[in-house]
Amino acid sequence: MPVLWSLVALLALALAAATWFVADRVASGALVPAPYGLQPEFVVLDVRAVGVDADGRPVVDVRLPLAGGRRGSGTGAAGTGAVDASVPQFARVDAEGSYGLIWDDAGAIAYGRLGPVHHQGDASVERRLTVAHGEPPRAGVDARLDVTLYRRDPEADLGLAFEDVSIAGPVGAVAAWWLPAESDAAVVMVHGRRRGDRSEALRALPTVVASGASVLVTSYRNHDRSDPSPDGLFHYGASEADDLLAALSWLRERGVRRVVLVTYSMGGAVAMLARERWPADGPDLLGLAMDAPLIDPAEVIAHGAHRVGVPAPFARAGVALASRRIGAPLAALDLRLRAPTLDVPLLLYATSADGTIPIGLVDAFAAAVPADLLTYRRLEVGDHVEAWNVDPERYEAALAAFLEGVLRR
Repeated sequence: MPVLWSLVALLALALAAATWFVADRVASGALVPAPYGLQPEFVVLDVRAVGVDADGRPVVDVRLPLAGGRRGSGTGAAGTGAVDASVPQFARVDAEGSYGLIWDDAGAIAYGRLGPVHHQGDASVERRLTVAHGEPPRAGVDARLDVTLYRRDPEADLGLAFEDVSIAGPVGAVAAWWLPAESDAAVVMVHGRRRGDRSEALRALPTVVASGASVLVTSYRNHDRSDPSPDGLFHYGASEADDLLAALSWLRERGVRRVVLVTYSMGGAVAMLARERWPADGPDLLGLAMDAPLIDPAEVIAHGAHRVGVPAPFARAGVALASRRIGAPLAALDLRLRAPTLDVPLLLYATSADGTIPIGLVDAFAAAVPADLLTYRRLEVGDHVEAWNVDPERYEAALAAFLEGVLRR
């Protein structure tokens, strides 16, 4: 009997250790910022020069490995050995729409816009690539599919004059781009989590500028060139909302009296939580646009863990550990709890194929928003924050109409 109890005790200890190990991996993956950089998904298999476009930019044909195929062997300066040739790649290099490619350019990041697929084989596709910045890729260079499309700043990528500003936030400087206009209204654009930064807003920026309002593209702690938080962890909007409130105060000092928030992924959570702390003397909130919002961090973290094969009990333990580390229950940040209190128009974008934010969460959030305030653009294709990439014209038309409507208020 003592031997049996010893075995039981050892098994219990082993299970506890395994639970802690996996939970720690889940929590760290959810809370710890990832480094900015290329983060390659595959290598370019082949490149063929085509010429230049009307603006003198290089145009090449690139052959890329299909999802499920092998990634290839990287030879780029920043990617040597970074791409495991034995592991299948999952990037949808055959996705139709407006997508970009980023690749290693002697240790820097180059990027360009992909054209439609014009040849598809069993294991690869060929697409035309117009280089926007850097040297054209070469065969064997590390690369990844890019939904952001632009990677520099409003002037370099879009020809829009701007000011690079630093806003004093509660824990340090908050980096932002400021595009002023002759208006007492401003549109504030807020990016998403992890490797998200201000460049995420560049795709839709011309449409927003055309509204006639001033535009502030802001970041928050642990992202972009903003200062880190004291603990260096993501708080899923719980603390990041204070950086957005600092940006609102900065706008108020510059005569802005009305604002519209345009957000991506976790930026939606930041906006909704900032709304609960809105200062009495702050600018009037006219409306909110949310693209693939992070509805419930607890469920999203568990979903992400499940996608990589983590059993549900371990995933739940990871969520609990993450809550403990940030000092607040993640479940309390669920935006579905706040949806019924929304009192301004909401433009909501989501895709049913989003692998990061389950569409059921967004549907439930939308169902809880007062119906007379909601415009829900639900697409059946496209992954996380890819509604613009799938159909830029429709996306921008909906955003332009929304901004025109709320700015009249």
